[in-house]
Amino acid sequence: MSAGAPRRRARRWPMALRPAGLLAGAILLLLALVPRAGATSAATVPSPELGQVPGVATLGSGVVSPRIDVFYQQVNHRLTLVSGSTSGSFTLPATDLGGVLTSGPAAIVRQPPIEFIDEFVFARGADNAVWYRSFSDGLGEWLAWRSLGGRALGAPSVTCTSPTSPLIVYVRGGDNALWRRPLGGSWSSLGGRLASDPGALPAVRGQCPNREDIFALGTDLAVWERVSGGWRRVGGRSTVAPTAVQLSSGETDLFVRGTDNALWMNTRAPGATTWAGWRRLSGILTSAPVANVFPSSPQTRVIFVLGADGNLWRCRNVVGTTSCVWSQVP
Repeated sequence: MSAGAPRRRARRWPMALRPAGLLAGAILLLLALVPRAGATSAATVPSPELGQVPGVATLGSGVVSPRIDVFYQQVNHRLTLVSGSTSGSFTLPATDLGGVLTSGPAAIVRQPPIEFIDEFVFARGADNAVWYRSFSDGLGEWLAWRSLGGRALGAPSVTCTSPTSPLIVYVRGGDNALWRRPLGGSWSSLGGRLASDPGALPAVRGQCPNREDIFALGTDLAVWERVSGGWRRVGGRSTVAPTAVQLSSGETDLFVRGTDNALWMNTRAPGATTWAGWRRLSGILTSAPVANVFPSSPQTRVIFVLGADGNLWRCRNVVGTTSCVWSQVP
């Protein structure tokens, strides 16, 4: 991710992302997110802070019932949690977790081979350091906020590589490099020159990915991937952080907000080193997206964003299909 002159790739993007196609595309995409006439849709309550990416954690069957937890920053900068079930419904009212956030949150649920589960949520605080809260399954309550220090330019990202190893937190540091800190360890620079917050492969249904795999925008505004100690260019173009998730098959799915503000997707087959190519899903995004896999059957990708109306929206994309079914999160 060098600071050198970017390679020109604009002509390789689909026609919908070219200036001539933006107006018509925007009209169609607006219809995708605005409820149909006669439908009812209440605003997300409490209201989300504009432009801030939400955080998502999923838990599969086992110790507790499958669920999905969605965290977001309220307009008063406090942290909010809403939990959903495999039926797609969310438990209300939302839980206020407090704090003074200056970024969107990053969340993770890890299901170790013991009785209790781990759940953590991270965000940048008013001092630009990374702060977190964790849920004590044994006590049945959220513990107090704790600081990890550091200096982040935006939202953190979190992952794990085993049920018992420390969680790993990433941020774009004040020098625009990628910084890493294992929980219980110290910050270290991984280099690079980022133009967005990082997005690490998340835990899926409580299970950790098998490696550290981080995505971010480079200085050319294309998506770059850091894996096995080096950076590789994926391509595309965006202005906000990408997000990725790995399916149980080993397929990696990558999502970005395109230059038309729609949700775009790229895939990499299990064991492959090349990507299949970008395709548009739909929507009008006003935040970076965050992706995970819904704890249900059939296997379903779930992507959360803030929509054109400033509310929290969810795209459900069944593996093997190309459609994105949007619904608003209450």
